[in-house]
Amino acid sequence: MLAFCYAFAFYVKLMVAGSLERFFFHVDAPIWMFLHAVTGIVVLAVLRKWLGLLNVNSPSISRDFIILLSFIPLIAVINTVFGVVLIEEFAFGKDHDLFQWASGFLFQIILQSVAGLGCISYFYFSALTEIRSKLSAAQLAQSEMQLKILQQKVDPHFLFNNLNVLSSLIDLDPGAANEFLDKLAKLYRYILHTQNAEVVALAEELDFARDYLFLLEKRFGPAYEFNWQIPPDASANGVMIVPTALQSLLENVVKHNAGSGKEPLEISISVEGELLTVSNKLSPKEKLVQDSGTGLQNLIDRYALLTDRPVEIIDEAETFTVRIPLLEIKE
Repeated sequence: MLAFCYAFAFYVKLMVAGSLERFFFHVDAPIWMFLHAVTGIVVLAVLRKWLGLLNVNSPSISRDFIILLSFIPLIAVINTVFGVVLIEEFAFGKDHDLFQWASGFLFQIILQSVAGLGCISYFYFSALTEIRSKLSAAQLAQSEMQLKILQQKVDPHFLFNNLNVLSSLIDLDPGAANEFLDKLAKLYRYILHTQNAEVVALAEELDFARDYLFLLEKRFGPAYEFNWQIPPDASANGVMIVPTALQSLLENVVKHNAGSGKEPLEISISVEGELLTVSNKLSPKEKLVQDSGTGLQNLIDRYALLTDRPVEIIDEAETFTVRIPLLEIKE
C-alpha cells in the first residue's frame, strides 16, 4: 500500500505540475496518503465487526461485500472534509473553492477505492475460506457419522437363524453344537472388534468369511458350493477391505438364491487385481425373506463414504456378480 501511495503521489504531482521544470515532489505526501488509506481500512474493519459482516455466520457474504463497498464514498467524503477544511483552512488559513473540493474528493475516492477494495476483498476471501473449511469439516463429520451408523447395522436374522441351528445341534450332536458355538462366538467377536474400524486387513476378512461359511454349511448342508480362487499373495502388501464386506456378499447370495444337495448352488470367490469378486449362478428363491436393508445397499453406501471407486454389480441372465474394490492401507 505504501508503494502505491508513492507511485500515486508522484503521478498526481507530475500531472499538476504539467512539466518537469515546475515539478516539485513533497517527500511527506505519500506518508499522508498512506495514513488516509490506513484510516479508511480501520473504519472498514470496525464497520465489519460492528455490523457483523463477512463472517461465517453471514447469511450472504456477497451482500456483505456490497454493503462494505458502499461505505467507501462516505470515507472519501470524510477524508476530503478533513483535508480541505480542517488542514488547509484551520492549519494553514487557506481559502477553499469548488475546485479544491472536487479535486480533493477525486483524489480520496481513488485512494480509498484501492485501499478499501483490497481490504474488503481480503475480508471476503477470508470468510469464504473459513466457511469452506467449516463446511468440509461438517461434511467429514457427517460422513463419519453415517459410516458408523452403517457399520453398526447387524441383521438380526443372522443371529436368530444361527441360534435355531445351534438349538437343533444341541440335541442331535452336542460336540458339533459346541464347535458351532465357538465359531459363532468368534464371528461376533470379530464384528464387535471391527465395528468402529473403517477398513481391515483382507486376510482377517477372509478368515472371518471362512468361519461364516462353516455356519452356513451346518445350516444348509451341501446346498451351497463355495469355490475359493484366492492367490497366496492376495492379502499381502497391506491390502484392506471394508469390515464384513465379503460376509455381506455371501449372505446376500444365500438370502436370494436356493440350492440343494442334488444341485448345489455354485458360488465363486476370487481376487483379481484390485478387486474382490463374488459370483454365483442365479437360482432365485420362490419366497424371499424380507430384506432388512443391511446387505448389498449397506455395502454400497459404506464404500461410497470411503472411496471414489464404486462397487460393481453385474446382473446377467444366468449369473450375478459383485466386485468390490480392495483398498490401500491407511497410514
